[in-house]
Amino acid sequence: MAANNSMSVSNGERYSIWLKPEDEVRQALKKIIADLSKEYGAPVFDPHVTVAGGIHQTPEDVKEVLQSAAAIRERMTLHLTETDYLDSLYQSLFVKVAPNESLFALREHCLSALNLEHRPYLPHVSLIYKKLDVAEKERIIASVGRRFDYLFTPKSLFLVRTSGSPETWEEVMSVPFQP
Repeated sequence: MAANNSMSVSNGERYSIWLKPEDEVRQALKKIIADLSKEYGAPVFDPHVTVAGGIHQTPEDVKEVLQSAAAIRERMTLHLTETDYLDSLYQSLFVKVAPNESLFALREHCLSALNLEHRPYLPHVSLIYKKLDVAEKERIIASVGRRFDYLFTPKSLFLVRTSGSPETWEEVMSVPFQP
């Protein structure tokens, strides 16, 4: 498998590091994503907060970074706050994550360890991946709600192959946070 992963990376494979909600928060977000995907002909995807994306290293190399991050980073509770949108496919409509120093430190660790560019970071959980006009986004917000006030404590870091369309994304591995 290592040879295939190394080969696929040289063929342009791309990975992302995610945090995922569990239990009731996951189910509530999955339902919203599924309903919006069906209504708008958009892809279905797992609810997640991207810690780092655009990773072109092999999963084996990233695993070491995930393990070190999970061992040294404290568990965090993420607070989903309000619905917002941008003019971007992957930030078309989303729920913001309240500023969280542990999340920012985790991101910094991963970016530095993987030699990735430090870009502005807007932690969020996307609700739909589809280009929509502002009026349609406002209509959706009126339907799903402007405030969420969901809390979740991620239990693991996930490496997800994010090459291609969201329907083809797949979880490659997960590394649990150390207690």
